[in-house]
Amino acid sequence: AVDLRTFGDDSLRVLRALQFAARFELTLDAGTAALCRTMRLDDLPPERVWGEIEKLLLLAPRPSTGFALALELGVIDQLFPEMKALLGCAQAPEGHPEGDVWVHTLMVIDEARQRIDDLNRADRLIVMLGAVTHDFGKPATTAVIDGRIRSLNHEEEGVAPTLAFLDRLNIHSIDGTDVRWHVLGLVAHHLKPGMLYKVRQDVTDGAFRRLAQKANLELLARLAKADCLGRTGRFDCSAMDWFLEK
Repeated sequence: AVDLRTFGDDSLRVLRALQFAARFELTLDAGTAALCRTMRLDDLPPERVWGEIEKLLLLAPRPSTGFALALELGVIDQLFPEMKALLGCAQAPEGHPEGDVWVHTLMVIDEARQRIDDLNRADRLIVMLGAVTHDFGKPATTAVIDGRIRSLNHEEEGVAPTLAFLDRLNIHSIDGTDVRWHVLGLVAHHLKPGMLYKVRQDVTDGAFRRLAQKANLELLARLAKADCLGRTGRFDCSAMDWFLEK
């Protein structure tokens, strides 16, 4: 902070601090961080919050560092309850050795960031918002079934909390593209590429046409690839390449 006495005059500076830290790979000054933790953010209109989050998603090489700092500063607690719910939500260790849904989501966000530079602004944001929200349905659906941690139907159950998240940021259309519709489509169908691959011998072109009515297939393939790679360990993610080629 240039001046700790006046820094608190605009609470948006807390969000600017975390997106600067991520974009320019900086460490937040301890005194500034301590001040940020004391500041209320409920006076910020959605458009100002989204302005900083958009910069974090599109301009930081690893947006996860900004979200990790947001958690540390209490921003997640204040502004994003749907993301807060991911903390401590367990996953099956054989499929997700990296840890809980929060850790996985941050890894997916960084993987998605590597796959958007050739897209227009609206499509880049669709993929990145899809990465942030894709597992919002897991906290409500995760249970131990037959000795295994499962999150049955978490894709469809993720639509409502994603809608609440987009409402909070007042995200609708961007540059003429219905970003909201596309993000909800990615959340509801992000497992489809892998599912179709498993039955690829029987999949018809009609299945792809029907899915194309519900989600942008190219953006879906990019998110699914990021979801597959956003884990520790080695996993076969060729299903997403097959899906995109098909």
